[in-house]
Parts: sequence; C-alpha cells; structure tokens
Amino acid sequence: MYGNSVRRLLLGVCLLTVAAMLYGCGSSKKEGAGAGTAQATPTGNIQSSVQSVNTSGPLPVVTFTLFDENGNPLDPTSLPANSVRFTMAQLGADGYYKNYIPTTTATQPGYDSGGTFATVSPGIYTYTFKTDIKDPTKTLGNLAFDPTLTHTVAAQITRTVTSVSGTSFQQASNPYLNFRPDGGAVTATREVVSISACNECHGSLGLHGGGRRDIALCIVCHYPGVIDPQTGNSVDMKVLIHKIHMGEKLPSVAQGVGYAIIGFGNSFNSYSTVGYPFISGDSRITGTPIECTKCHKQGTDLVGRTFGKDVDKWKGAPKIANCTTCHDTTTFDGSATLTVNNPRSGDTAPNPVTITSAPHSGGNATDAVCAGCHIDSTPTDQYTLSVVGAHTILEKAPSYYTGINFQIINVANATAGNAPTVTFKITKDDGTAISPAAPSSFSLKFGYFTQLDYLNNGLANYGQPLSQATTAATANGDGSYTISFATPIPVALTAGVGVIGLEGRIPYTTPKGTYNVGGTAVQWYFNLANGARITDQSLHRRKVVSVEKCNACHSRLSLHGANRVNSIEECVICHNPNATDKGRRVGGPFLDGLAERTINLKDMIHSIHTGEELSVKPYVVYGFGNTPNIFSHVRYPNDRRICTACHLDGTFGLPLPTNALGTTTATGANPLDNSDDTKIQPITAACTSCHDGAGTATHIADKVVGGAETCVQCHRTGLLVGPDFAHTPVR
Repeated sequence: MYGNSVRRLLLGVCLLTVAAMLYGCGSSKKEGAGAGTAQATPTGNIQSSVQSVNTSGPLPVVTFTLFDENGNPLDPTSLPANSVRFTMAQLGADGYYKNYIPTTTATQPGYDSGGTFATVSPGIYTYTFKTDIKDPTKTLGNLAFDPTLTHTVAAQITRTVTSVSGTSFQQASNPYLNFRPDGGAVTATREVVSISACNECHGSLGLHGGGRRDIALCIVCHYPGVIDPQTGNSVDMKVLIHKIHMGEKLPSVAQGVGYAIIGFGNSFNSYSTVGYPFISGDSRITGTPIECTKCHKQGTDLVGRTFGKDVDKWKGAPKIANCTTCHDTTTFDGSATLTVNNPRSGDTAPNPVTITSAPHSGGNATDAVCAGCHIDSTPTDQYTLSVVGAHTILEKAPSYYTGINFQIINVANATAGNAPTVTFKITKDDGTAISPAAPSSFSLKFGYFTQLDYLNNGLANYGQPLSQATTAATANGDGSYTISFATPIPVALTAGVGVIGLEGRIPYTTPKGTYNVGGTAVQWYFNLANGARITDQSLHRRKVVSVEKCNACHSRLSLHGANRVNSIEECVICHNPNATDKGRRVGGPFLDGLAERTINLKDMIHSIHTGEELSVKPYVVYGFGNTPNIFSHVRYPNDRRICTACHLDGTFGLPLPTNALGTTTATGANPLDNSDDTKIQPITAACTSCHDGAGTATHIADKVVGGAETCVQCHRTGLLVGPDFAHTPVR
C-alpha cells in the first residue's frame, strides 16, 4: 500500500529492435494498464474540485466537479468501480487528523464504499457517503462527530487513458476541501509541508499505485496511531517521511534493522538503502535530511493554491515522538536497549528484535522538559541546542561560515610553450581577503577544447588537466596573489579554447569538529592562439545542465571533499570524454572486474542516477586515494525520462551536435595521449550509460554500420521513439 510502484517503461508501440534499444529505462512513475478509455497527451490530466460538503442530513453529501483534460464533463459512473473515491477526517485539538472511514484493519483508515453518485448538471456531481460519520459505532476507532472542528473531505480520482503514442497510463486528481460542519470559519489547519516542495525532487510524486499525489490527501490517512499491521511499524506521516528520507543514515541501520513496511500490492519496501541527496562540507550531516526547510516551506498544492500555513511548526516545542523518527535508537528513560520491529519480506506479523540504544545525552527526559534545553527560538547559529540551530547546516550558519568568493583578475602568457601566469583574489563574504597559504587548499586547473568537450590531450594522464597549487603565490599587497603554472602549455596547442579554473576550500572549526567547505569555482576562458580572454559565452564550453537543477535535490553540489562547489563548468574540465579512473586506483581490477572506467560527466551522471536500475552491477567509480565509490544502490526519486530535470531545454536528443566526442573506455599505451585509446561512439555512450543491458548491446551492434552510428534514423527528435517522446513521462 505504501511502497514505490514498480519502475518500468511502457513501450507499447515500439518495434522489437527499438524496444531492445530502450530496454532498462525505468521509473517509479508508471501506472495504469490495459486498454485506455480515451486518448490523451502525456502532460494532460483530469480536472476536479470539491465545491461543498453538506453534513446536515443523516449522511454527508459532497458536491464536486469532474472534467477530462479537454474540459469535457466526465461522469463518475462511466468510470470503472473505485475510480472515484472519497474519504473524510476531522482535525483534532492536537493538530493531527483522525479519519472517520473504517477498513477491515483495526487502525487503518480508508475510502467510503457503497455510496451513491448523482448528476447535478454536466460536469457537476454529488456523492452521498454510506458511512454515517455521526454514529461513533460506525466510525474508525469510534470517532465522535464534532461539528466545531475543521474537517477535510478528500478524493482519489483516477482513470486509464491512451497517449498519442498508443501507451496506456493513468491520470489522477486529488481534490479536497477544508470546512467546518457548523459553518464556522476554518482557522485550524495542518499544512506543514507542500507537495510542490516534495516534487522539487520527486517530479510528480504518486503512491499507492500512483493515484495519491497530493499531501492534502496523504495526511488524512497518515497520522499518529495508524500502523502497518504486517510489520507493526507506524505509518504516521512524520514517521514515514522522516524515516524514509533518513534511510541508510538511521542509527538503527547500523544494527541491521532500519525501516520497512509492507505496502501497495503487498510489496515489501525497505528504505535502509535510501541515500538522501543533501551534500554539505560537514561530513556528519551529508546524506541526511537535516535541512528541515527543504520540505517545511510554503508552496502550492497540485492545482496551484497556496499550501503551507503551518510550515514553521517544526520549530516549536520539541517532542520525543518527533525526534525519534530520525534519532531512532535514542532512549529517554535511561534504557540501554530498545525493542523495535525488524520487518522481513513475506512477514504477516511484526518481528520485534532488541537492539542497543543510545540513552539521551541530556539524561532522562519527557516532553514536558524538552523545551527547557531545546528552545523554540530561531537563532542562525549551528550546533546550538535549539530546534532550529541543531537543524541549520554549516553553510548557512554565519557564526561559523564566512563564505569563499573566487575571482580571477588576469591571465597572462597563456599561449603555446609558455606557462600561464594567473592573478587572483579570494575573499570572505565581508570582502576580507583569504590567503592561499595553508591551511587553505586552493588550486588552478588548465584544460582545453577544440570541439565540444575538453580534450586535455598531452596535459596529464588519463585526460586530466594541468593542476597548479596556489600555496606559493606571491602577494600583491591589495589582497590579490599571482602565480605561474609550473608546467607550460604544450607547444602543439596553437588553436582552440583554453580555460583556467580556480577552486578550493578552507577549514571551518565548529563546536562539533573541523570541516572543509569550498566556494563556487570560477573559470577564465581564453584563445589558445593569442592568449586573449574570451568573454562571449557562446564560445565557452557548451552548457547542457544547470547547477540550479542539480541543487533542487542536492541543495549544495559539493564534491571531492567539498573542494568543488556548485560549478558544472569546473566539473567538466576533469570529467571529459577522455578521462577515466585508471589513475585513481592501484592494483585493480577491483569489484566489478574492470581495469578502468570512464569518468566522463555524461556517462557517469547518467549511470549514477540510474543506480539500482542498472542491469550490470556493481557500478563502481574509483576516487582519489584508491577509494571505490559504489553507486548501484542509488534510488533516483524522479522519473529518469524527464531529461529537463537536469538538462537545459534543447540540449539533449538526436541528432547530436556536430563533432561530439566518443568516450574512452580503455586507455592506450600512452596515458598522456588519447589518440590510442579505445572509445565508444557518442550516441552509444549516452544511451548505454542508462540502458546497459545485453539487449541494448545487441541492438547497437546491429545499428552501428561501418563504424557509423545510424541511431538518428529512428531515434531523432520528432519521432515516437525519439527522445522527446521516449523521454516524456506518460502521466
């Protein structure tokens, strides 16, 4: 009931050879099956709203509208059974919902069943509940009707349609209405997160088979006391969401437990391998949902109405039940052990186990005394005991983080055979200059391209740029520094575009430790023929993705020990088509049997985000210090067919730009020279970074003729199996 739906691409109209090419493209967002009842566009949806609720009679009557994506009335009785379902809940004084509608389990709410529909006029309908919500003997948990409380009626409306490509998929709407049965004004609400915040990462969140898509619907069933009967685990919204997003960082995971539930279709859903994508220079908190404002911020519901009146409630008085959703081994009564559920696939009943607990460092405590230490003020400091302070990331804590700002003032002597001389300045946010001397760690990179991507041929091993530490730079007396590269530009580089990038980090000391945090790297582009600066951005390395899109999930893109921050333009200097990880590991092959692997950004990022859906596992990239980084457990939260989640418009699809480079898969005898490398062609490299199965390889072998890729014949933009269709979600 509560798990992610199976990730599969629906490709009903593709030829067998084309289907082989696309095999393996998955997503958590595919729903619907069978013949569609109408033709629809992938972005269209049914439209519905709840107009009113009348509780004056013996049974509630809901008046609602229902239209298809083209504005035509859609009679609910024309849809299959259970396609239009309503539920109702009251908002208690404790700030949580309690649902009226019982199911066959003791604690789980559901949808009203057996009510009647009537037509008011085309597009306007009523639904009369069968459940008598005024009779506590008929309601879930004997819930008593109180007309003075806020009530919410919410619906799940779905239908299966056929897209323009012939593929069946599901449309869904979750209309809702807050009201008071006594006619009073609605003043009490529960809007602590918005679905628009969720969808910054998830794209279009859809659970329980895909039909439940709005937080306003979720919260009327997921509240305290609602238990998954097969595992015994709570599915209260705060517990469910906090634990899922903590994932592999839950303290209980280290003891082999974690969080799992038996969900939709009786599926077993373990979240112990979920890696939350947040990145910080503070290694303690990287991979955790510590930045509460990422989700708890005002946004909109699915029809664009403002949603989030209560997003600041998390800042209030702390409660043990809230804290232990993430700190799940902490005890507050001094207990050294803790009994928790340890769900397993196939369980029909809870499986309790005893684990070692971590008694609260502040001693025994109850909700009544928590606020004495964990005040509900909103300081900007990190690591204070206040609720906000403890959940403020280092990069947003001005008492500790002073910022790093890079500036390249001038580049001279940047021509073939000469060593470039760079004048630069690094400052804090207040303008104070930062010295490049230790403990700072700054460096300059020189790379070049003559086509679309960096080549770096002849510069350093395995496609890497020249690197120059700035520690010995000469101070100029005005806060700037100057240094020359120790290695000159190769004499053969008399044409093309060169780039010098400035990057780095400094250590920040906090009460919890010292952590390296970097600043956003900057680049200086120049003409290799004469050394003149190039300011025309159209002549810079092409931009195909934006860091703002990366940070919709990652918050702050910060890699290589927080050395490279928020600059795709810096990443691609090293992560180019000629670059492999061979120079980063010793004594291979390791783990996956490969002696080396491309670290070209296109190939690497596609494969990392495909993660657990890769056919060939493990997917391993070796980092500096011979460290294997395994990404084949990554669960991408969005639909990978939505290329624009990362890409800028018009920067993907076929045909590729002229002079696109192939990807090196094996370095030749000379690690400085990429002309003797083994390469795969550029379209093949892009496709196989996601579609890595045997079927794809067979298809490619058949379609590469005389060394030329013929993919564009079938997969060019505008065709049904082109990227604009094949990489458009059908929902």
